[in-house]
Amino acid sequence: MGKINDLKDQALATLKGKWGSFVGLTFIYLLIYTLFAFLSMFGTIFEGSSFTGLAAVFSFIGLVVAVLLIPISYGYMVAYLHASRQDLPADIGDLFFGFRKGQFARVLGAFILLWLILMVTMIPYIAFIGIMAVRGQMEDHFGLTVFIAILLMIPMYVVALAYALVPFLLRDEPELSAREILAKSRMMMQGHKWELFILMLSFIGWSFLCVFTLFIGYLWLAPYMCMTFTKYYEKLRAEYEGVADEGTEQQPVVEEPASVAEEPAPAEDNE
Repeated sequence: MGKINDLKDQALATLKGKWGSFVGLTFIYLLIYTLFAFLSMFGTIFEGSSFTGLAAVFSFIGLVVAVLLIPISYGYMVAYLHASRQDLPADIGDLFFGFRKGQFARVLGAFILLWLILMVTMIPYIAFIGIMAVRGQMEDHFGLTVFIAILLMIPMYVVALAYALVPFLLRDEPELSAREILAKSRMMMQGHKWELFILMLSFIGWSFLCVFTLFIGYLWLAPYMCMTFTKYYEKLRAEYEGVADEGTEQQPVVEEPASVAEEPAPAEDNE
């Protein structure tokens, strides 16, 4: 718990005097997300009506929106990494960092691959819910259904924790491919998933309070959580690189014996 408090103190120290910029960043991010999500909803509104062509158009827009939201979500986390290292206010322009040259394909590839992995872990959960719905037993065994469903979702959360560092590594490791980014996140999180879970759980009290503010408090909670998570990544990266450096084998320096290194010069012939 001491480590968690230290990370939170570091986050608050970085946010000091910069809250306005991060609240503004969060507001713009949520506004973009809401507008895009609203556009994608039109496809379901017109589905099954006489406006089938319009429904198809909005369904296509929804797909494009979902793709565009990926680099924007990535850019939101990059903004915290940049601000943390430079000790500067949030830069709104970082929201669109994922659209820069050489970034879009890597970011999109990494998150789509991560999404596919998460979908695989959810197959038992989806199958169970489907079977219970077909048999009409969800209401009769509601408590048991919820309990089993939660157990079946645990693998998804474990996998999500294993790949939690993907946004930061995409920024810090531009030479790595999407698959290599996911592999490195998995390696760095070995033995740390529970630690990160406890860190995230420590914000649950603040999350409940945000409900009573009609979620307006989330504009302040999100920067607090994201900056703490950023500090955790930087601490973990420093530890990981330190271990990697220590694990590098040093070639032993072989010293030649003095008798070999310094052979006596042959005596000159004075004759």
